[in-house]
Amino acid sequence: MSTPVPGSDGGDRRSNPRRRTRDRIASLDTTANPTLSGKHELKNLMLLVDDDLRQTALSLGAVEAFLAQAAALLEKADLSAAELRAHADDEDALDRLDALSENVDHLRRRMRLIAASLK
Repeated sequence: MSTPVPGSDGGDRRSNPRRRTRDRIASLDTTANPTLSGKHELKNLMLLVDDDLRQTALSLGAVEAFLAQAAALLEKADLSAAELRAHADDEDALDRLDALSENVDHLRRRMRLIAASLK
C-alpha cells in the first residue's frame, strides 16, 4: 500500500511550472494552430497527435508520482525496510515508464509526418 506524498495531490499549480504544462496538455481539446488545423489532410493526424499529447502527459504524471513517492520515502524519518522494498518492487512503475516511452514514440512519429506534409 502506498503512502500519500505531500504535495502530490496537485497542490498549488502556480508553484510548479511543469505540473501546469502537464495539466494544460492533459486537458487540451484540440491544437489551436491555424496552420495545422486549417489543413484538411492533417485533420485525422492532428486528432491522433492531440490524443498522444494527452496520453503522454498522463503517463508523465504517473511516473512523476512514483518519483515523488520514492523521494518522500527516502526522506521519511521512520522509514521501514518493508515500505522501501514495497515501493522498489512496484511493477506498475515499469509499466508506467513503458507507457510514457510508447506515447512519446507515437507523438514523435506523428510530428514527423506533420512536418513532412508542411514542406
